[in-house]
Parts: sequence; C-alpha cells; structure tokens
Amino acid sequence: MNLKLLFGAFNAVALLSASSIAGQNFQQMPISSGLTSDVIANGIGSSSVSTSTDVDGVSFAFVSRDFQLTAASAPLTYGLPIDGTVNSVVAATPGLSYKLADYSSNNSLKLSNTNDSGTLVFTTPKAAFKLYMLATSGSGASTVTVTVNFTDTTSQTFTGVAVSDWYNATGFAIQGFGRINRTNDTLESGSGINPRLYQIQLLIDAANQMKPIQSVTVTKTSTAQGYTNVFAFSADAYSDCSAPTLQPVGTLTANSADVSWTVPAGTTAVNYDIYYSTTNAAPTGSTTPSIPGVTGTSTTIPGLNPNTTYYYWVRTNCSSATSQSVWSFSGTFKTLCGNMTSMFENFDSYATGSIVPDCWVRLAGTGSQTITSTSPASGTRNIYQNTPSSSTPTYAVLPTFSNVNAGTNQLRFKARVSSGAPGTMMVGYVTNTADASTFVTLQTLTITNTSYASNAEYIVPVPNTVPAGARLAIRSNNDGKSYYWDDIYWEANTLATSEVDANKKKLMVHPNPFKDVLYVSDIEKVTSVTISDVSGRVLRTIDNPSKEIDLSLLNSGLYLVNLRLKDGTQYTVKAIKK
Repeated sequence: MNLKLLFGAFNAVALLSASSIAGQNFQQMPISSGLTSDVIANGIGSSSVSTSTDVDGVSFAFVSRDFQLTAASAPLTYGLPIDGTVNSVVAATPGLSYKLADYSSNNSLKLSNTNDSGTLVFTTPKAAFKLYMLATSGSGASTVTVTVNFTDTTSQTFTGVAVSDWYNATGFAIQGFGRINRTNDTLESGSGINPRLYQIQLLIDAANQMKPIQSVTVTKTSTAQGYTNVFAFSADAYSDCSAPTLQPVGTLTANSADVSWTVPAGTTAVNYDIYYSTTNAAPTGSTTPSIPGVTGTSTTIPGLNPNTTYYYWVRTNCSSATSQSVWSFSGTFKTLCGNMTSMFENFDSYATGSIVPDCWVRLAGTGSQTITSTSPASGTRNIYQNTPSSSTPTYAVLPTFSNVNAGTNQLRFKARVSSGAPGTMMVGYVTNTADASTFVTLQTLTITNTSYASNAEYIVPVPNTVPAGARLAIRSNNDGKSYYWDDIYWEANTLATSEVDANKKKLMVHPNPFKDVLYVSDIEKVTSVTISDVSGRVLRTIDNPSKEIDLSLLNSGLYLVNLRLKDGTQYTVKAIKK
C-alpha cells in the first residue's frame, strides 16, 4: 500500500523504535573572502566570458546547469546546481551540504604552483568537531597543507592532505556535472560520473573544538603538475548542549501522538524543538523544526494523518554560547485508525498472503480472500477472492468513511475475473462488521474483462440512503470463479465515466519516473495540481500551473499527482521521482 489515505483517517497499532544513527550538527561555512578564480561557466554566452581561468591549466572549466552558449542552445541535462548548493553523497555524512560561491564571481581558491597559498575567511566563525573541505585537483592529484585559524589567534595544521584528480577517484561529494573547453566552448558531459569534487575531512583536536574557526589557509606542497581548487567548507559544529533521549511514545489517536524525552545531567535546557516526517531522512542543523520552542519534556504532536507511520526527532535549546544540540536519535510511531473522507489503496506494501490491509475487515465466509501478487494492476499486489458454489461468500469491508452517507462520493476500482467471463461482484455496505447478513447490495457489477485493461475500471456512486456509520464492502459471487481487484479510490463524485476517460486520454503526465521536472500535457485544461506524499500529506498545490511542474526539492519516491480540471473533473495519477 503506497498511500493509505489522502485527507482522512484509519486505525492501527502504534510502533516504537530507535534509529540506527544520530543526527549530526552539519552547518555550512560561507566564505567572505579569499577566493581567487572564477572557474564555473554560467548563464548565456561563451565560457571564456563567464569564467576568469580554467581548473586544470589546460583550458577546462566547470559548468553550471544554467549555462547556454546562446539563448537558442538546448538546456543542459547536467552541471553544478544552479543555486550553488552541493548535497554531499558521502554515506558517512548524511545531510551534509556545501554552498558554492556565486558563479558570476570568484568561486575557487586555485593553487597552481608549489608553495602557492591562500586564506579563506569565513563569514561567521563557528566551533567544530570536524571541518569538511570541498576541493578537487585538475591535471593530476596534488597535496596541500591546511592551517585552521581560530578566533583566539591559535591554529591547527594538517600536513600532507591529498586532493584527488577530478576524474574517477573515490570520496567524492558530487560527480558528473560536466566541463567545458574555454578555448572553443566544447562541452563534455563526463558520462554522468565525471568530473568530481571531493570531500576532505579535517579532525579538530579536542583542545580546539570550543574555539570558533575564523579562517583556513591552504598551501600547495606537491611538486607535481596537479592544480588544487578549493571551493567550500562545512562543519560538524561543536555544541556543549546535549541531545535529548527519547522515551516510549504515550497515548496515540488517529491524529495525534504524545511524545516525551529526557536530557543528560548537566544540560540546562531553555526549551526543545521537534521535527517529524513520514520519511526517516534525519534533519540537519539547518532544518526548520515542525514544533519549535516546546517547554517541558513532553508534548502532543497534533494534526497527524491517521494510520500513518511517522518519524520524529527532538533537539535541545540551551542558554550557553553554543546553544543548540544536535538532533536526537529518531523515534517512530504509527497513528491509529479513524474516519476517512478520502482514500487510495493499491495493497503494494502488504506481504503476499495477508488477508486485508490495515483498518479493513475480513467478514468471515468459507470462500478464499487474500492479498496476492498474481497479475496486479500496478505495483506488486492486489486482492484475490474465490468462492466455490458450495461455499459462503467472503466480504472485504473497507475502512470507516465519515461521509459514507453524504450522497456525494463514489467507490472507484479496477477488477477482473480470471476466467469464465462474465462474472459477478457486489458492492454494498454492512451495518455490523461481524454479521454478513447485514450486507446490503448497492450495485451488482458484471465483470467481463479478464485483464486490467482499459475497460477494467468500475465506479459505484454511493447514495445518501446508506446509514450513517455503515461500512462499504466488496464481495464476489459464489460461482467458483476467481476475482481480482486493485487501485481502490473513495472520492468525490466526478463527471460521467466516459467524460472522465476522455479527459484522461487528453491529459498526460510525463516522464514517469521523472527527475526534477514533471510535464502535464493540455495544461490549459487544468486549474490546479496538488502533490501529496505516500502518507497523504499535501506537499505542494499549484494554482493555474504551467506545463512544467518543478519538483526538484522533493526527495526520491512515490507521489500522487492530483489534477483538477476546469470542467470539474479531477483524478489522481501516481508519479515516481528518481
């Protein structure tokens, strides 16, 4: 089940565990002065105009993704990030990022000859456990001495620091952003793996970890040809403010969770910040808290989606000069079930052989019902029902819908019969989930298709005559045939099926999977686009959208893209970001 709900509620059992890694206090170290060369081509025009020199002594410079030789040139599919933010891919430092200097000014400390030296001054001095240097070497590897200068005028020196050649070495923070020859503007993509900028770790001595770092002096010491280029620094910032220890989760409801924590002795806390998410990506030092400034060591996280797994972290705000701890280890919980107003279920997250998903009910009969991987409509799972003529039917009872008797909603799903078409399925409701005799048929469906083809989708309008509190149910006829169904929506009534299908044929979301930009054909028919994550949380709504939907800030994963049309039609498609 990739998405259990869009706006409503479910019911399930809570979980609690600790993550395997603690958050580290990674912070960028912006440079105020000391960069000597512009080696990154950007904007429109010749690279010889937008750069001052090369990286390697033989005419090659780097390129930004926004570089175009002319306004008519095709946009690049590679290049350094336009905003200058490099998110390191080094596995040991998740969340570490660097900020490159403006591409239209000096953005590298380039050291060409033995004993060439330069000092990079930081905008804001910070104390650190570790310092990370983003650098590369052109036309061969090079070796440097790095002197870290503290605000108290002391320093710590690192000798024999190796800077790898910009092609094919390990330990890179970013790769595959391409290069350009400044003499003839010939571009090279590097096949997606070159050139590379490397992450170089500098361990600050314990005696120096409380001292703010004012600047760094880099001196080339190797006599080989390699040209050293230093671009940026980040730090694992020092703090004497300890992170909290999470305690077992308390009371859970469909929409809230009670969480608590303790702090180590000796830490004087002013208040605490909480960050929570439906993904387990740990927050960084620059992450905006979901709930800031909590006093005391417990609180209730409100406004959650029901039947959804969440991850959360807590950090301490202290009154000392280094006033913020790193984030705690993560905790996790799952909210309970409740009333839903909307739903999408495709069963993909459930193991083969499961009876029903969370918050559903199997109303007992002697027929078969299970989640199976046999010929799914999409993804990897669907529901299978089979009832021999000598058996009693089995019912799959859906979650509770608060608007089941509103008369404005419909059940939409895909279905097929394995063989011997046509077959018969019934959609109705039960007033008692333990009593099959309370089942009332709303619509009998004749299933003629034996595959999930274009005619496999069925829509059942649900009238306002359904009793409040009743639950919808699906059963297949006890005729010995095998039925499969998938991709179930509880949604507002739309236009007639033929009209909806016509709109779907006109509209197309592509590419899928996509990287950063999603395109919508016939966008003039669309009034809004809503992007939701796998928990149903709305991440972005775009009114009057353009053809290109920029989703570069989203993490990789599955998303639901809801398209609302000018004629009142709306439907949801799944899209995967690489």
